[in-house]
Amino acid sequence: MVKQSKFLVQQAKILMLTAIFLLTVFELTNIDLWLNDFFYNPELKEFSLRSHPFMTQVMHHGMKSAMYVLGVASIIFAIWELKVGETLLTARHVWAGSLGVILIPAIVALLKHLTNKHCPWSLDVYGGTVPYAGLFETHLSQFGIGQCFPAGHAAGGFMWSAWAIALWFIYPKFAKIIFYVAITLGLIMGISRMIQGAHFFSHVLWTAWFSWAISLVLALIFKLIPDNELILKSKRSN
Repeated sequence: MVKQSKFLVQQAKILMLTAIFLLTVFELTNIDLWLNDFFYNPELKEFSLRSHPFMTQVMHHGMKSAMYVLGVASIIFAIWELKVGETLLTARHVWAGSLGVILIPAIVALLKHLTNKHCPWSLDVYGGTVPYAGLFETHLSQFGIGQCFPAGHAAGGFMWSAWAIALWFIYPKFAKIIFYVAITLGLIMGISRMIQGAHFFSHVLWTAWFSWAISLVLALIFKLIPDNELILKSKRSN
């Protein structure tokens, strides 16, 4: 239990410190606004690439569809590998990874409906009507309900962190590759929507935070974190 506790304590510290970092940097500064200013055209009073065909058809709808298809494919492949392949995978690993690629986008979508945060393109500083408000500030009901925090599109990339943590202790090298792919895809998808004015950069980073937290919870629920490193090494050598 020592190894498991050490890993969980380490991850809990990382989550806590990154949350403090995100809150400090983005709630006490205007860096979100500063970053989005690069993509806003004050003369046209709109984000220049908001309706660009490449951004809407490829980076938004195309990437979203691709992630859904690949997510389903990963579940099917994992089940097939579990049934017919010589693998260290167990049903618990498959459950954790599969639920992760389903729950991460779903939970992020739910949070978007609960947090009441508007997209940058709706804010008065970017040609809209809604006053800018921090994460813990509320909007008046006259502005309607915002549904832009966290970044839903980025969840399609960050959801792969579920497979990364599911495989972390049985295929560590492959898991790290998946982890870096998840970070890369999540940032690309999130920043593409940020360029269109749909999100702030903090929205994207919080999605990464929630995705990793959900992945860790699933790993804990399905007991994927080994209690004994010696037992783990023995399994890998067999």
